[in-house]
Amino acid sequence: MQTGLIKVCLLLFFLISHVTAIQWLAIGKIRMTWKKKSQCAHIRRENILQGNQERLCRRNLEMMPYVASAARAAIKTCQETFANRRWNCSSIAFVPTLTYDLTSGSREQSFVFALTSAAVGHTIARACSAGSLLSCGCGRVSREAPNGDFKWGGCADNLRYGLKFARSFCDKPWRQKKLLQATEGIMNRHNNKVGRRVIRISVITQCKCHGVSGSCNIKTCWKALPKLLEVSDFLKRKYYIATEVDSQWRGKRLKLIPANSQMGIYGKDDLIFVTKSPDYCLPNPKVGSLGTRGRFCNSSSTETDGCDSMCCGRGFNSETIEKSERCHCKYNWCCYVTCRTCKYLIQQQRCH
Repeated sequence: MQTGLIKVCLLLFFLISHVTAIQWLAIGKIRMTWKKKSQCAHIRRENILQGNQERLCRRNLEMMPYVASAARAAIKTCQETFANRRWNCSSIAFVPTLTYDLTSGSREQSFVFALTSAAVGHTIARACSAGSLLSCGCGRVSREAPNGDFKWGGCADNLRYGLKFARSFCDKPWRQKKLLQATEGIMNRHNNKVGRRVIRISVITQCKCHGVSGSCNIKTCWKALPKLLEVSDFLKRKYYIATEVDSQWRGKRLKLIPANSQMGIYGKDDLIFVTKSPDYCLPNPKVGSLGTRGRFCNSSSTETDGCDSMCCGRGFNSETIEKSERCHCKYNWCCYVTCRTCKYLIQQQRCH
């Protein structure tokens, strides 16, 4: 009975909550040169920055173009990662307006928070190594001894600096929330941290050959981050096995514990959520579902992009369309290329 009451209160909180900490993603949609600190106050008034994010913006104005870049990268990457699923992350493009799927404490919200936090750390770390920021430079040289004729060199992505800024920026809105919002804060901070932990363990070694006449006698290596899409794919696997949690008071502290006692304790690398997701088959703004009507599907696939799954059993239409593309291109001396235009028919399916 008590657990059920806690769940009801938790759901009511998410329903009445008007602000979440990912509204900053709207920065990626704003054309701004970021030359004045007053710009931070302006977007704060637009409810794009929350809590202490405005203060952080003022102190780190040179980083804001890269925060905007991280926002665009997160939106694009999320949509690419889930392009072939019923929930395709299209709602993230509505920022600063957010639909229920990203404000209710859902599994999808947990993924988006983790990805956006990772995107900020990823973008800042790379900007440091590229020499684009005055406040940071190359990352630390690895303490591991290189193998064989490898030598540490180059300019490593400054992961430590990127993660520190991402933690400050993405977690800021939850550090001075009232007690009523503690549950949301715990969940979002946890998922933010998961995203940052994923890019920390995703660092790869990149090398460049040196030697006479193109030989590879010596390899100069450095630590670098993979593409954000690879990080997102890793988080997607965590999304599938995310843990549903309930809130519980233990003394004076609010804890999030697994909703199913048989699941065991979730770890620091696991995504968590508090609200079960709908099937996203039909449009329903109350649950943040845009539905799958009109979505493309693959009639020959048995995966999530297949018509059986994507169309939720409603069936689909097949249509033949004509496409054109350049073909049979030739290089003419000197110096232009001529091509023919080839036309061909393709079959595509759309959900009813």
